[in-house]
Amino acid sequence: MVVPKKKAEPVRRRLLEKGILRKGLKVKADSKSVYLPVTQRIDLGYPVEKSEFEELEEQVGDYRTLTDVPDELRPLLPSSYDTVGSVAIVKMSEEVMEYAQHIGKAIMAVQKSIRTVCVDFGIEDRIRRRNIRVVAGDKNTETVHKEYGLTFKLDVSKVFFSPRLASEREIVAKAVRPGEVVVDMFAGIGPFSIMIAKMSSPKAVYAIDVNPDAIRYMNENIALNKTDVVRPVLGDSREVLASIEPADRVVMNLPHEAHKYVDVAIDHLRPGGVMHFYDVLEEPGIDARLEEISALARSRGRTMKELARRKVKSYSPTLNVYGFDLAFF
Repeated sequence: MVVPKKKAEPVRRRLLEKGILRKGLKVKADSKSVYLPVTQRIDLGYPVEKSEFEELEEQVGDYRTLTDVPDELRPLLPSSYDTVGSVAIVKMSEEVMEYAQHIGKAIMAVQKSIRTVCVDFGIEDRIRRRNIRVVAGDKNTETVHKEYGLTFKLDVSKVFFSPRLASEREIVAKAVRPGEVVVDMFAGIGPFSIMIAKMSSPKAVYAIDVNPDAIRYMNENIALNKTDVVRPVLGDSREVLASIEPADRVVMNLPHEAHKYVDVAIDHLRPGGVMHFYDVLEEPGIDARLEEISALARSRGRTMKELARRKVKSYSPTLNVYGFDLAFF
């Protein structure tokens, strides 16, 4: 795939997320373009041409080949993990937990940029903190994560951040029109808000979160990325929305809980406003959830129109995180 140099990194990430970037081959570049090896054709708006690529020197890429565990437990080793800056966050079963330190050291051995490995025991409270334990490397869990040219400072033990939503954040940011008022109802450290501010030209982005540590890091990230139109608001969205001007667009990235806030989000949207709504669902439950939202809108004298739906990522063997773009008139 032939991509302009300025677009190469976000396109490379999209290809990686979709699993079609050809690994083991050296990326080529000239004065204007970057040539990314792909395993199949995909329409991202850039041409796909035949080309010869050099093979990379063989490296150990799978930490599992370096992990010393009994053979019967090897199938239970985590097949993937999240990388947030220099921190790896891993979920693992009880069966392999006693080997957590070995797993952590193996991850650091194959991914040299990782200095800390944590086991993730899930979200522990309403302010969305991960319950984590450092099992290898530096005990400091503060790091700096970069995506799409943006810089985010955070402590993975104090705030929630998902690197797997980078493409989704770009999709939402590109949908914002100049001069819009945007409300990010569960903003965390500000990744949606800051990307919207940087990529579009909104009038204001009100970034709400109930976690004081998230607001503290958000303020730092606003300064790091020079996005002064982002306005942090500490509090619960249900309680603070009334003090914020009506919105042209709301972002509701709190998949397990967002449906509980749909009523106040609809009330806060101007006619024709758009809701970016996220939920964890089994595929057969999608239509029922959308009908529930549509009925809630009708009860408030509004009508809903579905603009788009996306499967954002897998959550479990039967559940997925879905994103919905919904307009209300």
